[in-house]
Amino acid sequence: MRLKSEDLPGRLSDVRNAYLVCGDEPFLVEEAVTHIVRAAQAAGFADHQRYSFESGFSWPRFRETLSSPSLFAPRSLYELRAREGREALGRELLACLPLLTADTILLVVTGALERSTLKAEWVEAFAQSGHVVVAAAFEGERLVGWVRHRLHEAGIVDEDVARRIAYYAEGNMGAAFDAIARLKDDPNPGLAALSDIMGDEARFDVFAVTDAALKGDLPLTHRYVRRLRAEARDPILMSWALAREVRVLAKVAAAQASKGPLADLFRRERVWPSRQALLLSAVKRLPLRRLHYLLAGCARLDRVNKGRADGDSWLLIEGVAMGLAGIPDEGWL
Repeated sequence: MRLKSEDLPGRLSDVRNAYLVCGDEPFLVEEAVTHIVRAAQAAGFADHQRYSFESGFSWPRFRETLSSPSLFAPRSLYELRAREGREALGRELLACLPLLTADTILLVVTGALERSTLKAEWVEAFAQSGHVVVAAAFEGERLVGWVRHRLHEAGIVDEDVARRIAYYAEGNMGAAFDAIARLKDDPNPGLAALSDIMGDEARFDVFAVTDAALKGDLPLTHRYVRRLRAEARDPILMSWALAREVRVLAKVAAAQASKGPLADLFRRERVWPSRQALLLSAVKRLPLRRLHYLLAGCARLDRVNKGRADGDSWLLIEGVAMGLAGIPDEGWL
């Protein structure tokens, strides 16, 4: 079965033989692992062996261990950490699943898996044998709801505090958890106490910037760009992501102007159906002249990144992002 991380606790009364935990939110990944390990221990799997899939790891030796559990602890949980879910990993894990018995549990922990990988045979095999747990970061109102629920568990009911924590901890749910734990021990767990223990600890990636810009959210776009710059992120990936979105928008706008089919364009540019409405809404509010201006900005940004022109990459990134979000001023180019 495939589960969201928040649904996992309700499924652990019946411990399964295989678990795959994957996702882009480290706190939720580790929390899911903790839930599984505790449930396994409660079910009598007292032996917990940990492995890391890195240089020197031996698959034949690991499979031999799975097929020959310890005589002193016949019920064992084998935890295997792998940073990525590559095809080679999948092939090896497919060979491991038939070796599992009622006295063994295989827990595989990876980072985020690509959409295509989540449909792979080995992932489906884990879903059939046990559970695939996807620990994706919460955003927006879903994050606020998660914080509100955790505050309520800590005996705190304060909507302002919930929203402030969610704002400060976007993309960093571990920081939210830590803040809630510290507020629980405060005699006056309100905004004043929160301001003493937590500043803006949000973490974003480049795609959060492009999504905010495509939605036309100027304050959020500005906050995201400034935060990434403050973290000294490499501007090249941010530049690439912005340039890609602007190029696709310009192609969509041109296709609409010539009444050309969009389905073929979306397929060529690998725009998933879930993002097509977002791009179309952005094209609707951005005139073609603006998109051409942004393309020129992306070209200049590329020259600056390569040292072929003078300028500040992050100032240009901010200009392109804010222009994409809809700010009217075009004096930054």
